[in-house]
Amino acid sequence: MSFIRAVFNTVFDLTYFFAKGSVAYARKKGVTIGHNCRIYIRSWGSEPFLVTIGDDVTVTSGVKFITHDGSTCLVKDEQGERYQRFARITVGSQVFIGVNSIIMPGVNIGSNVVIGAGSVVTKDIPDNTVAIGVPAKVVSSFDAYHAKIKATCVSDTELKGIQGYAERVQHAIELQNQKQL
Repeated sequence: MSFIRAVFNTVFDLTYFFAKGSVAYARKKGVTIGHNCRIYIRSWGSEPFLVTIGDDVTVTSGVKFITHDGSTCLVKDEQGERYQRFARITVGSQVFIGVNSIIMPGVNIGSNVVIGAGSVVTKDIPDNTVAIGVPAKVVSSFDAYHAKIKATCVSDTELKGIQGYAERVQHAIELQNQKQL
């Protein structure tokens, strides 16, 4: 019976995810999520109720929120029972978390933050910063990142009127190359 229940729950979850969207699904799982977020993951770990996300946050594909430390199973008390460690994760507003990043237990990510792809965030990241790496370290202010993007990238305004996605990308590359001259 438990196998049938597991299959049913999986099918129900997938149906809910695709019918209602990723944000509604995360909220159903217990994640606290603000407004205007873009969420590209379905898995929230075993304690989704310990994750809080602010407004205007993008969580890209492959991101993992780890809210417990499973290695504590190696430490036992006098009765042979394991120890447990759980910790909340809080993400501020206007945050971008890059592909395949891992956010570890107890981490607080401030607002106006970029977490680079593949980063492992083991410590708090302050407001108005860019952090990358394993472990993630602050490498720039958000203001410096903002200026760099404006100087080297193309805005949607510059791409208005171009219909096809491939054409938009090609035109963006051409414009970026001109900015770097």
